[in-house]
Amino acid sequence: MVEFYDPITKENKSYYIAKEIRAKWKKVRNGQLVKDDDDRVYIVDGRERTGKSVFTLQQAKYLDPTFNVDRVCFTPEAFLYQIRHAPKGSVVVFDEAFRGLSSKGTQSKVNKKIVQAMMEMGQRNLIIFIVLPTFFLLEIYAAVLRSNALFHIYRDKKGIRKWRVYNYQEKSILYQVGKKRGLSYSFPKARIRGRFYGKYPIDEQKYRDKKLKSLQEDTEAMEEPIKDEKGTHLFCFYLFDLGKSVKEVGEILKNGGKEVSQRQLYNIKDKWKKKKRLKEEKLLIAVE
Repeated sequence: MVEFYDPITKENKSYYIAKEIRAKWKKVRNGQLVKDDDDRVYIVDGRERTGKSVFTLQQAKYLDPTFNVDRVCFTPEAFLYQIRHAPKGSVVVFDEAFRGLSSKGTQSKVNKKIVQAMMEMGQRNLIIFIVLPTFFLLEIYAAVLRSNALFHIYRDKKGIRKWRVYNYQEKSILYQVGKKRGLSYSFPKARIRGRFYGKYPIDEQKYRDKKLKSLQEDTEAMEEPIKDEKGTHLFCFYLFDLGKSVKEVGEILKNGGKEVSQRQLYNIKDKWKKKKRLKEEKLLIAVE
């Protein structure tokens, strides 16, 4: 069991974390990473309904009592925002990192955002948890080179929730061998393993509401095309050229009677960036 004071709810928290994990957390808890000028990246994977999100939230809250639902991210854009703005030495969770993958293009885009976040987090001494169905979806930089450990979550034959952890070297071997064996976790054998329980350390309803809202926005962005798409895109390009943020562009469109989801706006901004980059490359060629 762990017991600590929660400054958010102003009450004492108590739930089970295996002693093997607690021993590891001593080195990174209570602002130790800020003192050491270091950071950590942990991957948590497992099939649906195994409890990988609950497990992750439990570790996050124990490592950083100020951790709350605001630092749980469900989109690459929200994840990048937290990497840049979360308090120094705090914990950020990218939950369901590859939810709703529809193509390799989408998978590549998420990976690029994750890599970008990892490159930017060094100065902030953050602890990052990336939660996804299988760490084999990650590119080698995130899966092998940059992350410190992998927690694989599963249920045994009796339905009991369990975990096993692969350290830096073990997950490197697993990534190489497992891919060749059809995404197998059989080799190498994880030396440290245990169980956990399904108690939420943060407000469960707020977490579920945020997750549902993100899923709905994601679905809308994939299934519903923007009406008057060309005109809307050109107008958004104009606003981005003026230096407006995604939030500001969304408010301007809303005041004009056009509802565009945040996800759609980020997609439009990505197209704007690409178009801008192509223009700059053409200008450079012309000068040369």
